[in-house]
Amino acid sequence: MKKILSIFLNIDRAYLTGITIDESGVSLDYINSTIHHIDLENFKTEESRNGVAEMNKFFFEMDFEPDEISVTLPSESVLVSKFPGKHDITDDELTQLLNLEIRQLYPQCDPKDYTTYAVPMLPDNPKLHQMMAVIVPNEDFKALEELVQILNKPIVKFDITQLNAHTCFLYNYPEMVDKNIIFVCVQGHFMDVSVLSAGKPIYYNLLAVSDFKKVGEFLEKEYDKIVPNYVDEIHACYFFGVGLTKEINMMLWETASLLGIFEAKRLNSFRMLKSNLSKREKEYCSRTLHIYPACIGAGLPAQHKILNVE
Repeated sequence: MKKILSIFLNIDRAYLTGITIDESGVSLDYINSTIHHIDLENFKTEESRNGVAEMNKFFFEMDFEPDEISVTLPSESVLVSKFPGKHDITDDELTQLLNLEIRQLYPQCDPKDYTTYAVPMLPDNPKLHQMMAVIVPNEDFKALEELVQILNKPIVKFDITQLNAHTCFLYNYPEMVDKNIIFVCVQGHFMDVSVLSAGKPIYYNLLAVSDFKKVGEFLEKEYDKIVPNYVDEIHACYFFGVGLTKEINMMLWETASLLGIFEAKRLNSFRMLKSNLSKREKEYCSRTLHIYPACIGAGLPAQHKILNVE
């Protein structure tokens, strides 16, 4: 049995879940969120200090005792970069490419000041093979360790929103694992679009969206890039994120339907989870099921390949 505390430092606030994994499945045993936003790069601001104070209060009061901690950051809070890749890339080649990427983006910085990892995105067409690199300042990790030091438990996993949402989906929708799925995350001024094919990531794009009344147009343009270049068809589309209002959900559903994607809905973070939560907490879960995919996915074993760079 293993107990994992997931902390999702999103753009609006911090979200927390505690799950227990044993031979019978996954149980949701704790859920909470702060009022204040915690910004790792501005850790000493009043807003962040208030958020940290809330978190410490949670840690003192919660009955859930984790064995380990997982952390999620939104794509807007880290550097996500893409470059051509191949399935047999060596560690040396990957290190050189990532260091080059850092030098191009931050010429004044030393690549050693960053923690980086890459996720292969390998559709059937080799010409479309890419690596998605996630680049995080080491100072952010120091802030994370300071944030959770009161628990005296290790941070064993770190990932971005979209990838952890994939992991959440693969556990909660086992009947869809072999399908081609589009995921749309809506929050802030951004829209993340990604594709899983037979459970493997093959496409990712982060879009700046100035007018969410045009969110359907953005989805249609992404669909036209993906089909038939990456896959021949899309079987389902799932939406999530703090920016997913009823209006945006309806616009995405209508666009997906026009594109022939008839399984289009909010991504349910808790669909296959058992729970010992109170009635009030369960009602909260039903309202916010589209906000917690990354938090739940962070507590589960990653289903995508991660290439770490030392």
